[in-house]
Order: sequence, then structure tokens, then C-alpha cells
Amino acid sequence: MAAAGWLRRAAAATVPRLPSSLPLIPPPPPAPLFEAQSLVVPGLGAAVGPAMELMAVPKKKVSKYKKGLRNGPKALKPVPVIVRCRCCGRVKLPHFYCCSGERGNPSESSS
Repeated sequence: MAAAGWLRRAAAATVPRLPSSLPLIPPPPPAPLFEAQSLVVPGLGAAVGPAMELMAVPKKKVSKYKKGLRNGPKALKPVPVIVRCRCCGRVKLPHFYCCSGERGNPSESSS
């Protein structure tokens, strides 16, 4: 018991006493135990909070064969378009030159 009284007196002696003429200032509020940490992403240049959107990442690379199987039905299909020349009547593809635009036989055109 005597040791406890000695320790109490020693602790009281080390605490500085404030003069009674000074007004009492309330202590600052305690810091929160858990603060939301921000993550700095180098590409964005700004701090990103904890509600950052995460994207799905594939586990393995998709091979060219598998990609081709998946995208095959999306390819454009060739449409067979055949038109007749207005001058000579021969079958040709659109936007292709057939004759010089003269009516009649294209082989008889003037040279």
C-alpha cells in the first residue's frame, strides 16, 4: 500500500499544473479510428476513392481459333449482285466498265 501512495504522489508531481486564471480550452476531437484511404492511379492522375469501379479481367488469352468461332456469324456475307449493261445488254457487275456507252455492238466502236 505504501508503494501505491508513493507512486501516486510521483505521478501527481510530474503533471504540470495550469494557472487558474487561464480559460480552459476544450481538447480537439479524437481522430477517427478508420479513415477511408484513397488510391492514386498513375494513369488517371487523381485520387480514386474506395468506391472505385472494378472491371472483369479474363483469366486466359482467347486464341484466334476460339475468337473466329465466336465472331464467324457476325461476318458480312457476299451478296451476288448482277446487272445488265444499258447499252449492250451484257451481264456485268455494278460499277464496272462494260462498253463505251454506244448502242449496238461494242466491238464495232471506232478506234
